[in-house]
Amino acid sequence: MKILIADDESFIIDLLEDYLTMEGHTVVSAFDATSLVAKAAETTPDLIFMDINMPGIRNDDRSPAIQIPPALKNIPVVAVTGNEVNKLREMGLPENIDVLVKPVDFSAMDALLVKFTPKA
Repeated sequence: MKILIADDESFIIDLLEDYLTMEGHTVVSAFDATSLVAKAAETTPDLIFMDINMPGIRNDDRSPAIQIPPALKNIPVVAVTGNEVNKLREMGLPENIDVLVKPVDFSAMDALLVKFTPKA
């Protein structure tokens, strides 16, 4: 698959990119919401792993709703975060968005990859 990783922490991008590349996937990365949308438009990824606490994705603490950019509506998004899932749902993360919790559990990541791998 072609996978877009978006995170404002380069070590997370490097970690996920190394693993996904080793598993045979093509990886593109973005460091903020603006480059996320631009890279998604340029590359048309099959899946996006996106840090939902990076600038431009989450409003400030007074209004913590999570903003999934509308341009990504047709691409499956996995929220990558250090928060617990129930808290994210309370903050407005849509039910149709899967979550990968940091520190990354690679068996959980593998399950998500299987879920989103296009069927032949």
